[in-house]
Amino acid sequence: MFVLLILCVAGGSLIGLLNGMLGMGGTFIVIPLLDEVLVRMGLPLSISHVMAIGTAPSTVLFTCVASYFAHKAHGSVRSDLLRRMGGGIFVGSLAGAFLAPHAPTLLLKLLFAGVVMIMGLYLLFPFRPRERERERLGCLEAAGVFFGMLASMSGLAGTLLCLTYLNWRGVVWRQAVGTSAGIGLIIAVTSTAGYVFSGWGSPELPTWSLGYVYLPGTLCLIVPSMLMARVGAFLVNWKKMPLSPMKRCVGLLNVLVAIRVVVGLW
Repeated sequence: MFVLLILCVAGGSLIGLLNGMLGMGGTFIVIPLLDEVLVRMGLPLSISHVMAIGTAPSTVLFTCVASYFAHKAHGSVRSDLLRRMGGGIFVGSLAGAFLAPHAPTLLLKLLFAGVVMIMGLYLLFPFRPRERERERLGCLEAAGVFFGMLASMSGLAGTLLCLTYLNWRGVVWRQAVGTSAGIGLIIAVTSTAGYVFSGWGSPELPTWSLGYVYLPGTLCLIVPSMLMARVGAFLVNWKKMPLSPMKRCVGLLNVLVAIRVVVGLW
């Protein structure tokens, strides 16, 4: 149990750092960790993975709050973009939380691995969007629905996907990171609430569960993640911080996690 606690503290610290620096929720670390813990507790795979997905957004909920206000203090949050995407993010996240418990476990794991692999490859081999004379921000509402549902069903915060999309549409990197922190907050709140209600009253869930959210897992991760989110937000706004090597390291970690999940399916 002590080893699991240490792992959770280390994982929570890394989650906060990634959220603050790259706008990433870090749930690609949380889900495999909780998968392992919940299976060792004796839960069947079909329940444990849904609980890992459902608990993941709750572990970054307070991290996203800390990261959002830190970026807002630095002036890097675009409120106009949040207003346009917020409604779609809400609808998509809520729908994904109610669809995921009825989807095959294999599909959910492949979806998780696929999104993590895409994020990893993007960080390792980033495309360079052509310079735009002005931002092209059409269809933000529809993009919000898609990203919200994808994030909720995979258990990922979805912030890196939104960050990449906004940067591709001409939003400068610093503002895209700050705005994506706000998007991640909406996804985390909506997905957590959705998984609580979609699993409410299920007799198969372990003690100290709130729907599909496993509260001990949440509590062990949120404190270090909140503290490190502010450190990450400071670093991304520090001009001397070499972000490119950091992005490549995180990208490699994403790829390794995705491969590990796929290998574990067979």
